[in-house]
Amino acid sequence: MRKWIALLLVSAAAITISAAPPADVHAAIRLYREALKSKDLAALDAIWTDDYVFVNGHGQLRTKADRLADIRSGASSIDSITHEGAPTVRTHGKTTLVLSRVTIVGRYSGREVSHEFRSLHVWINEKGGWRLAFNQLTPVE
Repeated sequence: MRKWIALLLVSAAAITISAAPPADVHAAIRLYREALKSKDLAALDAIWTDDYVFVNGHGQLRTKADRLADIRSGASSIDSITHEGAPTVRTHGKTTLVLSRVTIVGRYSGREVSHEFRSLHVWINEKGGWRLAFNQLTPVE
């Protein structure tokens, strides 16, 4: 009997996870942006995959180690992130692409930024949660 209950609980959890990735991704994005603004290095370390890559608004390629060092030193900081409308979300298996339009005020790699961007995030569902593997900012002219 206990085996059946355990099997039902595992099956229900799998259905819940696969049925609601967009809501989970939106929550992950909110947590991520709050961690950026508050410079929460531990949270960012957990959110970014080990092979995370970022192309910032100046076109610079940054790794996870680069970004953590930039935030730790103060070379990168986010004062505000304003969303311009709802993001476009596409889930393909364990990968979710999120395209949004944002206005960011702050610094990236020692350079001031106050601009509107298209932001592309690639989230991977692994280890029981959504982790950010790649993101790129493209200035909107």
